[in-house]
Amino acid sequence: MAQLTNPWPLTRREGEIEAFAAALAQDGTNLVVLYGPAGVGKSRLADAMVDSAERHGRLTARVTGSAAAALLPLGALAPVLPHDLDATASARDLFERTRSGLQSLGGEGRLVLLVDDAHLLDTSSAVLLTQLIDAGAVFVVATIREGEVVPDAVAGWWRSERAVRVDLKDLDRATTADVLRLALGGEVGADTVRRLHDASGGNPLLLRELVIQSLGADRLRDDSGTWRLVGPIPPSQRLSELFEVRLGGIHEDARHVLEQLALCAPLGPAELTGTSTDADLEELERAGLIHVVLDDHRQQLTVAHPLYGEALRASLPVLRRRAILLAAAERVEELGARRREDPRRIATWRLDAGGSPDPALLLQAATVARYAHDFAEVRRLAEVLLRTTPSAEASLLLGEAHYELGHFDESEAVLAAPMPEGTPVDVLTRQATLRTKNLQWGLCDWSAAMQVVDDAFEAIGPEAGIDIVAEKGSVLLFSGQPQAAIDLFATIDQRTDRTSVLIALVEAPALAAVGQTAKAIEVAVAGFAVHSAMEDPQALAHPGTHFVNQAFAMVEAGRLDEADELAGIGYEVAVADAVPIAQIWFAMMLGKSTGLRGRMDESLRWYQEGASTARLHGFRGPLSGALAGLAMAQAMLGRSSESAASIEEYRTLPPFSFFGHDHALGIAWSLWANGDPQGARTTLLAEAELAFADHHNGSASWLWHDASRLGARGIADKLAGVAASGDSAVVAARAAHVAAIEAGDADQLIAAADAFEALGAILLAAEAASDASSELRRAGDQRRGAALANRSRQLMERCPGVRTPALAPADVAVPLSNREREVASLAGSGLTSQEIADRLFLSIRTVDNHLQKAYAKLGVNKRDQLAAALGEA
Repeated sequence: MAQLTNPWPLTRREGEIEAFAAALAQDGTNLVVLYGPAGVGKSRLADAMVDSAERHGRLTARVTGSAAAALLPLGALAPVLPHDLDATASARDLFERTRSGLQSLGGEGRLVLLVDDAHLLDTSSAVLLTQLIDAGAVFVVATIREGEVVPDAVAGWWRSERAVRVDLKDLDRATTADVLRLALGGEVGADTVRRLHDASGGNPLLLRELVIQSLGADRLRDDSGTWRLVGPIPPSQRLSELFEVRLGGIHEDARHVLEQLALCAPLGPAELTGTSTDADLEELERAGLIHVVLDDHRQQLTVAHPLYGEALRASLPVLRRRAILLAAAERVEELGARRREDPRRIATWRLDAGGSPDPALLLQAATVARYAHDFAEVRRLAEVLLRTTPSAEASLLLGEAHYELGHFDESEAVLAAPMPEGTPVDVLTRQATLRTKNLQWGLCDWSAAMQVVDDAFEAIGPEAGIDIVAEKGSVLLFSGQPQAAIDLFATIDQRTDRTSVLIALVEAPALAAVGQTAKAIEVAVAGFAVHSAMEDPQALAHPGTHFVNQAFAMVEAGRLDEADELAGIGYEVAVADAVPIAQIWFAMMLGKSTGLRGRMDESLRWYQEGASTARLHGFRGPLSGALAGLAMAQAMLGRSSESAASIEEYRTLPPFSFFGHDHALGIAWSLWANGDPQGARTTLLAEAELAFADHHNGSASWLWHDASRLGARGIADKLAGVAASGDSAVVAARAAHVAAIEAGDADQLIAAADAFEALGAILLAAEAASDASSELRRAGDQRRGAALANRSRQLMERCPGVRTPALAPADVAVPLSNREREVASLAGSGLTSQEIADRLFLSIRTVDNHLQKAYAKLGVNKRDQLAAALGEA
């Protein structure tokens, strides 16, 4: 089990601690009150404040209010009262003796006294403390629990001009993510953050208990640096006991309401059974045990906290649970079951009660669960259906659920089963569509997917098989043939809404791949509009896929700000709807976009998130793309061994053709980081030719540009041709940059830097500025060269930790040539001249000549000084 940090991290409380420090330094302020619900971290923050005071030389003490201490006068303050104090002394003498004692404890400054759980102080302690605060004899940091009855003296504390009140709330999701990252010592998957945040309500105490419980049950695991929840969050016995104490005081009718909500929520007031009244509901709401929310102008009741429901469910005997579920199903049926989700509720309640729901109701329930993207529930319901009343519809639901849950072999087994004679064409089409998707994305078998499409088209016929033709376009794109997919779609004239959506899902990324980014965005937007209005979206990808396609096209176009915003929103939706394949693609889009910006630390985190999600759900194809992106980010951050490990894992995966040309970027940068620049260039140049032949123009431009960044020459005309064939601003900027490098034109390099900076591609702008600086200094223009070097440095400050070849010579008075820089870098990494000569296909004498020139330009005379000299530059 992982070791959590101890104490639990205190995150985003800097403002409160600063407010405490300011109050402590102010003569007129004698009290800070921390107010909030149980478990919100009041005591933890109070401890941090007192620790801060100690670090600044203040003397401190701590006392705690409790029910036991409150039975004795001054019981809570006993630890700080004078030892020889006479309990029969007058109030004035008591005050004077205590003030004198506390002032002597405090030395030259006021004693800082932490009073934890001040709402539990006995009256004598509360009154004495109030007098001491008013007299300025002590500085108090007090914690008070929200909703508790407090002594009159304490209730007046925060109304005093001498006091600062700090209201603490539960953590928001962003802060929960920070706390988990610090507590676990690594990145935490966004879906895991969301689940733990929702389960705990953001309460730090509950969050910590859930983390400990999940670690102990091996449900919270470290997947290559990213923590993920695997399976449901296990119940916590300690929390159940705490909530049972809270629930112990409510009467039977109110508890019956809570039990119904624990099993069946949300419920409307009219759907409750039993003898509860409106007064009971008002009492539960005032006590903070239930929430009342409006849903389409109807009141819906839920348990106030998920863990209340867990505690109640754990305490229910089997027969009572069954009775509540059956009574709820009968009640909703009596009311007419008019809402769309009612059949699902009734069917699942009867199933959970051990009954056998009506098959038609079960099918309807599974279909509604599919609309809600609750594929675990779809699988459960569909499996029951297939055992009791087999049907084509149930098979398709189960096959799709298996795919969405990452059970690809099981999905193929269900979907490959022959359909009964007379099965409607639309059902056969859905079967082929689902099976093709599973074969492509799950089993990575493109040839089998194409065979399914061809067989289905032959069986269904050309008139009814238009959707199958659209699906064939999907196989063409995802097997690496975007132009072939576009050409196929041009032959389809008659399109239903379903056909239009199927085409849009494929045509948008295909257009982006060939360089038609504006049209790609247009197709994605239109496709989403049609998709979201469809009444029957079964066997189609999640509607959010259109946002993935739009974000991808925006990245390819160089519209990085828009891409980041859209992908960020889409990622949140994918996490909320539990759609792992969408999570993976959005994470990879964000990894690509932040990488183009030069924020490689963020890019690394997003690719790591995508890789972890892909591993968790068994998507080996998308995992290969995430690992390649991860290797590239690691390489540019100087993590050469980690980059090599990512590529090693990548090579264990099956070939994946969907934008597979981009994978060479990760391989090449890993080679460069591990001392093989020639291998990196060869990899990039070879893959660029293949990408161009496959009409992956965006990929070809990226590969050729990165080859140029790593020292390849003679490719400017190729890039110019790619740029002219499309409308992408980032492709045009790449082409201009390479042309300027090969021409040695400083002004063109400055223009390239301007273009990259305007797009937000800050790393590339820094490299172009560095290249311009080198050209100007070679030409003898030291003043402009120094100015461009300074610009490059300023841009690089926005790309923390990144290291690329073009940035090394920015501050060198006489810049190194590409070859000198390459040889010096390899020598600085510890390679001998013979090893460098072998890698670069040079003679040893040539290597030594380059080294001598690099020594002179860098102002060093030993190999072990090269790395530092290049790093400083």
